[in-house]
Amino acid sequence: MLSPTRRWFLGTGALISTGLVGCGAGAPSPRRRTLTALVPDDGATAVLEAAAERFGRSAAARSSGTSVELRRVPADAYEAELSAALGGGADGPDLLFHWGSGSIRTAAEEYRVTDLHDLMLDHPELGRSFLPSALTGGHVNERPFGVPVRGTRPVLLFYDKTLLADLGLRPPTDWTMLRRAAARLTKAGITPFALGGADPSTELMWLAYLVERLGGPEVFGRIQAGDHTHWDHPAVLRAAREVTSLAEAGAFGDGFADVSYTDGSATARFARGRAAMHLMDSREHAALVDRFPGFAGRRLGWLPFPAVEGGEGDPKNLVGTPAGYLSAGDLTGHRGGVLDFLKEFSTPDHTDALLAAGEVPVTADAARRLDASPHPEFTRFQYELVREAPAFTLNWEQAVHPAWRAALRGEAADLFSGRSTPRTFVRNLRERRIPAAQPG
Repeated sequence: MLSPTRRWFLGTGALISTGLVGCGAGAPSPRRRTLTALVPDDGATAVLEAAAERFGRSAAARSSGTSVELRRVPADAYEAELSAALGGGADGPDLLFHWGSGSIRTAAEEYRVTDLHDLMLDHPELGRSFLPSALTGGHVNERPFGVPVRGTRPVLLFYDKTLLADLGLRPPTDWTMLRRAAARLTKAGITPFALGGADPSTELMWLAYLVERLGGPEVFGRIQAGDHTHWDHPAVLRAAREVTSLAEAGAFGDGFADVSYTDGSATARFARGRAAMHLMDSREHAALVDRFPGFAGRRLGWLPFPAVEGGEGDPKNLVGTPAGYLSAGDLTGHRGGVLDFLKEFSTPDHTDALLAAGEVPVTADAARRLDASPHPEFTRFQYELVREAPAFTLNWEQAVHPAWRAALRGEAADLFSGRSTPRTFVRNLRERRIPAAQPG
């Protein structure tokens, strides 16, 4: 009996062959079919719309009689809509956008989205078109279930060049330097790190990077795969102790639990000189350029998360959002059209569209095109980090099953605020006081 994956691939091959035969003299015109793609309407949808329009004009689309229509959903309602779509059903979309494997894990394991492994074996140019560390963000159990279609967002340490220089401090490249800089800044009356603690996802970034630097990507990789005993790994406990120590020393300032990143308050604190550094994904650069262009042009610096001495993680490893992905639903027809559309995202035209929109593409040949970015220095810095990264860990909040997210955020908030201890944090996660994942 053929596996669901093999059945999918064989169907694809048959449809591609049918499309090619249909191009011959006297062959009937292919029946028209519109594929639907579920996407968030979040301000960057125009890039995906442009890809659909280019595909509609392509020879492949004309040959197969296929077009693509975006089904836009307001960004704040998208997670619920995606979850419903992943539940299956005849009226489900053909393609679904998501930010990484956590959202699709259950559906992938139950074959309700398509395993692309065989497709990439038989069309290796598709897999080779993307940076490896970004491609793996769409993997479930080491199998590819998504193609990158949006830019990368690694988490970086942004810093105020002026505040550090005034105290004779260098940007911290290792954990010892970071702790010393934090102590000096605190003594001088400057908050070392802006932190939007009202949005615990910002706190999870600190924990995720520390666990990665201390124990390597395998620690959270085992947790993400369902081995909850790894919450008891020494790297998790030490990471929890490190962030608790920073909070108790005032490194995040007073009242950080009431500061929001979402409403721009944390970014404003940083840009107005009330904090010297800010750990945030790369969209912080765009926010600062838009709201505080003077600060962004004269005082803003950036660097990777510092190395941790004695840790097992490679300092080149990244945490963040490797890319945004499109996954194919459990399709029953016109799979050749889906393949042709997914190939559109590996083209130079799509790379140029991402750059024009201020995003950093993850196609393997993008390096020569980066000077077309509105901010080439920052764009090239990000791209090189992603290209050289041995591993790119998806943000914890995006990596876990949606049923886990609220409780994971709550545990992080309790830890940073002092309502919990590092050992309690580890114990609560290990003992699955977070709701168990349910089928999507």
